[in-house]
Amino acid sequence: MPVFRPGTRVRLGNAWETVSHIILRRQELLVHLVGREGAFDPSRIQLEPTVFYTRRCPEKRAVLPAAARPA
Repeated sequence: MPVFRPGTRVRLGNAWETVSHIILRRQELLVHLVGREGAFDPSRIQLEPTVFYTRRCPEKRAVLPAAARPA
């Protein structure tokens, strides 16, 4: 199931929109978009593709100054 949060970019038809807020009402999810009237069914909305790596990328570690290093 897609994750909708305020600020998430979504595609509605041919236009990119931004999620304003989400409402759960009577076991139904409704998504409100910035600058649009009314709520939309999540099945009509596509999420912006996410960026991910297909290979391992180690995280960079912070280097401590010489005075802060343990002896």
